[in-house]
Amino acid sequence: MKATKGLILDICGAFLMFSFILNNPDWTKQLDYRSDELHPIRLQINFIPLVEVKVNGSPLWVKFDTGCSTGFSLTSAVEEQIEHIVTGTSTERNPDASYRGKTTLATINSLEVFGDNYTAVKTSFTDWRIYSSLKFNGLLGLKYFKKKRVTIDYKQKIIGISERPFISRKNKDDSSTKVTLLEATGSQADLIYVLGKVEDHPTVIYIDTGSSASFIDPSVLDPSDIKKGERHLLAENINISIGDLAFSVTRLRVKEQRRGVSFEYPQTVKLGSDVLKDYLVAIDKITNQLMLQKY
Repeated sequence: MKATKGLILDICGAFLMFSFILNNPDWTKQLDYRSDELHPIRLQINFIPLVEVKVNGSPLWVKFDTGCSTGFSLTSAVEEQIEHIVTGTSTERNPDASYRGKTTLATINSLEVFGDNYTAVKTSFTDWRIYSSLKFNGLLGLKYFKKKRVTIDYKQKIIGISERPFISRKNKDDSSTKVTLLEATGSQADLIYVLGKVEDHPTVIYIDTGSSASFIDPSVLDPSDIKKGERHLLAENINISIGDLAFSVTRLRVKEQRRGVSFEYPQTVKLGSDVLKDYLVAIDKITNQLMLQKY
């Protein structure tokens, strides 16, 4: 009986995987992804993508967060159920260095990220309420994808992971762009910054899939364009461009942007998953390029 149940589960699993592969969107071929390089993702109700990793051998869904500078961290939501060794404490701070909260530093036995295995992994457990109004398990950043190409399809709920760089590909229209990433250093080294424009003025744009909201610095706005919302200051219908791609963002939160990076132009915009969900987002850490393609 047990053997029969196991066979049924294997058949069901094979059928689901076959259906997943069969329904792959066109971009998987255009961007040279094999079927074994494609994985399902989930979306929180605020559109932040979740991916599955294995912590100490057990599956766990965490946010895929291009704004996670530490690489991998966990939250109080799973602290009691995950075996770990406490190694200390630290203070969490906002980008402007203001106090945010306390974190427990720890080491876990193992972490598996899309088939890559790591042992004695240094991580942390932080109260999830510091970061979000929605409970979540943890964050996975680009530290684990330094020599990989990652493509996020919010619409089809697929992530592609490849060790091959972008293939040469021309844009057929103005719905996509490919640009070189700006090189940050120190704790910002694995984060995504690109050169763009706000209302035709050059600026640095920060790409943060782990944020449910997008922001603009008030310094690039006319005071008359800033409106008071129920909880935040807002700017509406702001024209932004990245490379060949020009678009208008219906609503941005207005807040000073200070991320401790130094480029030729200031960083005045952060694009979160509320905007990114309308695009195919491809990050190539092999050649340091970003591709955005409008659905």
